[in-house]
Amino acid sequence: MQLSLRPDHIYFLESAENYVNIYYRNKENTERFTLRSSLKKQQEKLEKYGFIRCHRSYLVNFDNILLLRKDKNGPYLDFGAPNLPQIPVSKTYLDAVTAYFISNSED
Repeated sequence: MQLSLRPDHIYFLESAENYVNIYYRNKENTERFTLRSSLKKQQEKLEKYGFIRCHRSYLVNFDNILLLRKDKNGPYLDFGAPNLPQIPVSKTYLDAVTAYFISNSED
C-alpha cells in the first residue's frame, strides 16, 4: 500500500517508534496514515516543501501553522483548527522554529 499526497495537504508527521503517523487533509476531514519509516527519512524528503522539525517526535508543514505560542507548558505550534492538536516545540528546535516562523510570516 502506498499513500500519495500533495505536500500542502499534510498537516504534520508524528514519530511512533519504527513508524510515522501522517496527518493530512482529506476533503473536510483530518485523516491519519501509518507508514513504516523514520521521521528523519521523511524529513529529508519533505524539507524542500516547507516542513520543519520542531520536536524529536514531530515534523510540521509550516504552511498550515497559524501561530507559535508559549504558555506555562512551553512553546507550541497551533494550526487554528479544533480537530488538530497543538504541536509542542522542544528547546532543541525552538531557535530554528522561531527563525523560520519569523522569516516566513507574511507582513
